[in-house]
Amino acid sequence: MKTITVKELRELMERNKALKVVDIRTPAENRAVRFEGSDNLPVENIMEHLDELKLHERVYVSCNSGNRSKMVCEDLALHGLTNLVNVEGGIQEWIKEGLPVIRTKKWSMPIMQQVMVIAGSLILTGVVASVYLYTHFIFLSGAVGLGLLYAGLSGNCYMTKVLSKMPWNK
Repeated sequence: MKTITVKELRELMERNKALKVVDIRTPAENRAVRFEGSDNLPVENIMEHLDELKLHERVYVSCNSGNRSKMVCEDLALHGLTNLVNVEGGIQEWIKEGLPVIRTKKWSMPIMQQVMVIAGSLILTGVVASVYLYTHFIFLSGAVGLGLLYAGLSGNCYMTKVLSKMPWNK
């Protein structure tokens, strides 16, 4: 898989305004902070755009930290896309390097942070309810833990998919 640093990408973008840069974060994450010249194409919709992505000589794929974009590049390579380049470090690295970003004043919690808050709340609720109400509530904690284990091993988080459809994440 090909990779590029944020500084190298910024230099390319300054020389070529027609460069195809895709930000695969959720719309809410993209609204909160982004860099000019990138198109928001959320990871959950990317398979619908395979033909469009194949049209470009190179497609630079960015996310928050570089992890999701790396997985997407690897996954899409299995579908015949050989023109993808992972942006190392994503928007976090872009900000760290002091490169210009566009921020909105409206605060939005990143979707993975929403997942952690909800999962943690459900686990805590299950434990407390099993101690004070009914012992079988412990299965709620177990189910959430199993879901997190599955998401970690497979890279497929159903809670993220559900949250991405919520109105506040549109």
